[in-house]
Amino acid sequence: MATSVTILGARLQTRMLHNRAKQPSKFSTSVDTLRSIVGQSTTAEEASNRQLFARLQPDPKTMDRLDMLGLGSQKRGRFERKRWFRYNEPEVKLPHIAFFAGAQKEPSFPPESLPEIGFVGRSNVGKSTLINQICGSSAARVSDKPGMTQQINFYTAQSDFHLVDMPGYGFAFAKDEERQAWLPLIETFVRSRKSLRRVMVLLDARHGIKVNDREFVALLDRTGVKYQFVLTKCDLVHRDDLARRYKLVSQETEKSRNCIPRVMMVSARHDAGLNDLRKEILHTCSLGQKYLADHKKKEAIAQAEYMEQLKIFKDTARPKKRRQN
Repeated sequence: MATSVTILGARLQTRMLHNRAKQPSKFSTSVDTLRSIVGQSTTAEEASNRQLFARLQPDPKTMDRLDMLGLGSQKRGRFERKRWFRYNEPEVKLPHIAFFAGAQKEPSFPPESLPEIGFVGRSNVGKSTLINQICGSSAARVSDKPGMTQQINFYTAQSDFHLVDMPGYGFAFAKDEERQAWLPLIETFVRSRKSLRRVMVLLDARHGIKVNDREFVALLDRTGVKYQFVLTKCDLVHRDDLARRYKLVSQETEKSRNCIPRVMMVSARHDAGLNDLRKEILHTCSLGQKYLADHKKKEAIAQAEYMEQLKIFKDTARPKKRRQN
């Protein structure tokens, strides 16, 4: 049995390599994207990737959004005035989830009964932790070791929708034959499930889109499944760098019709940005009217209060003294 699984995994990897050679990925390399934004030639080697990344100008609207949601880390000066207010974002609650099925092969897939949202990404990107946080649950198994999710796990949110936790691709603490079997299993699932509404592709905000991510996204493009990028671990990235990363990933979304252009940013540790992801899931599953009937009005009031406090904060700030030469 192990030999047949290994052969199947090897055949799929060979086929993926053949398809990539035949149909090049829509997603350019990080170097190409960086140089196109900062206006440098792709053949120029005078600047490193890190230097090019530092030259990107963060979008002011993105910076304001990060400030409001409390995303991204930031060093404060000794004499810098701290804000006395915060954005009191109205909470969006999803039903608690419960594990109901696990599949290591196609016949084990449960029947298609409810809308499904899939979560996938490189090993140790935080899929299981994020699933637990957005639903206020501990049903998904969490570990510090990459690759602990070694099958497709299905979680039910009452009778509304299913969340699907897929094995991580890339480095993992698992046997070679097991890792080789994950990719054909995921591809079979993605191709066959008509109830799969969207795949959330999780990216570590510190690194953005890596080679393994591009390969998996190319697979999703071939299947025609809608997918969306989610930047995780945003609390570990400086606010300016997070805005730059958001800009880079957002530009990549324009290269595929299957990619939802809106990039999500979350921090499971600080519970920041999770409400946006919850709303995205509810709208994707056509459950907005059930769960968000009064939320839009509450959100508008909370944002208006925040903007009023922000204006007072800026108006009462002391002007910076100019240095005299």
